Amino acid sequence: MPHPSPLHTAIEAAIAAGDIIRRKFPQTREIKSKGWRDIVTDADFAAQKAISQIITRRFPDHAFLSEEGRHDIDLSAPVPTWVVDPLDGTTNYSHRFPSFCVAIALAHHGEIQIGVVHDPMRSETYFAEKGHGAFVRGVKGRARPLRVSGLTDLGEALIAVDWARKPEVRERIVAALGRVAAECRSIRAIGSAELGLAYIAAGHLDGYYHLALQPWDVAAGALLVTEAGGKISTPSGSTWHLGNPEAVASNGKLHPALLKSLALG
Repeated sequence: MPHPSPLHTAIEAAIAAGDIIRRKFPQTREIKSKGWRDIVTDADFAAQKAISQIITRRFPDHAFLSEEGRHDIDLSAPVPTWVVDPLDGTTNYSHRFPSFCVAIALAHHGEIQIGVVHDPMRSETYFAEKGHGAFVRGVKGRARPLRVSGLTDLGEALIAVDWARKPEVRERIVAALGRVAAECRSIRAIGSAELGLAYIAAGHLDGYYHLALQPWDVAAGALLVTEAGGKISTPSGSTWHLGNPEAVASNGKLHPALLKSLALG
């Protein structure tokens, strides 16, 4: 049998982790605090274990950076590096609010090569490979191409935001929220950065911003956005790189207006 590709491996691992998360969703869960406004559940750890086993068995020489694992990984190093969030949206999950996902990306020399975001509650898998477009596959197993919205008027746009843990960063987020909310159609808070970026790629959202991202919060979704024809940048409009904690994503057409409205640069 041919060796599974990194993309197929990432999809398999994300779905396996999603099955665990979905099974545990209605059950009583173990919740532990990792710090201020930062929690982890038994489902996070179980999903992490499933992902790690699948990936490391096939790619034992690759590095592995994960929210529930090692953080001391150099993303610019020449070794291929998996960037994993086994359960992005743990606060939602702990409250049984069904908005969360599994996110797996593969980076090389700091460039994201593969991105997979799996929504276990809707049985939807978003995936992209650099230079080959972005796709979503639903429960019937049929993949369809993703394309960002064609909206050009910020006044008609649906914009999303997610929160930081630090009060001073939240103050910046709220200040920007007041400015953009006055100009766009409406605002949503997703509770999962990777899912929010996948929704940009799918055209469900027109813009999104976050000011406290870890690499595993954004790696997979960032590739989905760009491969679907969208744009991601820093709040100042400069090129966004993996490891930058602040990002603004959009369908591309709205990007200048969204940056101006947010006034975060």
